[in-house]
Amino acid sequence: MNENQNMECCPGAHKGPVKAILIIAAVMLIVYLAVLTRNAWRAYDYIGRTPDIQDRITVTGTAKINAVPDVASINLGIISEGATVNAAQKGVTEKMNAIIDSLKKEFKIDAKDIKTENFSVSPKYDWSEGRQRIIGYQANQSVSVKIRDFDKTGDILAKTTDLGANQVSGPNFIIDYLEKVKAQAREEAIKQAKAKAKTLADQVGIKLGRIVNFYEGDGEIPVAPYGRDMALGVAEMKSVAPVVEPGSQDVQLTVSLSYEIK
Repeated sequence: MNENQNMECCPGAHKGPVKAILIIAAVMLIVYLAVLTRNAWRAYDYIGRTPDIQDRITVTGTAKINAVPDVASINLGIISEGATVNAAQKGVTEKMNAIIDSLKKEFKIDAKDIKTENFSVSPKYDWSEGRQRIIGYQANQSVSVKIRDFDKTGDILAKTTDLGANQVSGPNFIIDYLEKVKAQAREEAIKQAKAKAKTLADQVGIKLGRIVNFYEGDGEIPVAPYGRDMALGVAEMKSVAPVVEPGSQDVQLTVSLSYEIK
């Protein structure tokens, strides 16, 4: 039997090597696509071009803006006890309603600047004689208040304690227009970073290309608290308007710029 006859008798004999080659090619294609996919996903970790650029320099700039707080935040709380739930709740509700009414009418505080933070009623227990016995109830309510006219802060603290607030903390001074201050700091930090890049390029004799990466990070902004714990001095504070000073706060922001080197 000659060669042609063998091939005619076994028509599938030559398909084995072809099939193996196709399988190898398919595996290589899958590996290639997997690598491309991985590199594409890694590129999302960066703003700008991927980090495989070797010819580039990175510079940083930092700016600090000293800003005066424009909001004083205080927390006013009332704790009341009673023989029943209704009695304890009534002792809190009537006083807090009077406080909120005074804030709105007398001190012109907007409703959006008054926020209820907590309201709770819990039983009080007597554990004498080895038994648990309810002897009354304790109600607790607190609200946070934003004061935008600092001249009113002392009078508000004195008035609200006169009306029954027995848990008082603050004021904490905050910057309500923080994004505007950060935008100013960002602009100054970018200017500083660009100037540094130009100086560096002149010193080492390179030419800067376009910016291919940008990073921004801001520092913590300390909250300026009042000089003492008011919650411990409520009795002394009644009818006496304490003097409060907002001081100032530093808003710091750092940027990083990466340039191509031509």
